Amino acid sequence: MNFVKKGLKDLSISRTSFSWGIPVPKNNKHVIYVWLDALTNYISAINFPNTQDEKYKKFWPADVHIIGKDILRFHAVYWPAFLLAAKIELPSKVYGHGWILSGDEKMSKSKGNVINPLDLIEKYSADALRFTLLSMASPGTDVKLSEDRVKGYRNFLNKLWNANNFLITNNCDFSKIDEKPILSININKWIYA
Repeated sequence: MNFVKKGLKDLSISRTSFSWGIPVPKNNKHVIYVWLDALTNYISAINFPNTQDEKYKKFWPADVHIIGKDILRFHAVYWPAFLLAAKIELPSKVYGHGWILSGDEKMSKSKGNVINPLDLIEKYSADALRFTLLSMASPGTDVKLSEDRVKGYRNFLNKLWNANNFLITNNCDFSKIDEKPILSININKWIYA
């Protein structure tokens, strides 16, 4: 928001400060701005400029554009500007999600602090990893992921699963919950074990 509050200025879609990139036709001193090239992939992947294509009709405009919070400016300011200039309908919403952190830091290959999700899935299951991420994430916040957290959530899921199976196996009838105790044993002792 602070970026927008400062006031927006014209944005050049080419650069002269480096030579790598897509050359601007008939001007070898300029290359296309990398974000213009990158952002157009969202619509070129669904066969734009063929707006009659089934993929394009099905997926554009996007109901919600989900992106990382560190690239929000490019998706919430530049991308809509590019689309408006081309008279292309905008996504309905842009949502900037938080990061999945390793410890207190953003994961980075160069720092070597990346947690491989496939290793966690192999050791604890895909459901345990999904449940961990969903339980820890609230809109716009970062998630501090660790193997210990996934293990803890996996153990919690196992307790729920075991409790569910116990109730099913013992034919617990919840329709009569107000009439009499469902079980004559201390189920809390069993669940906490």
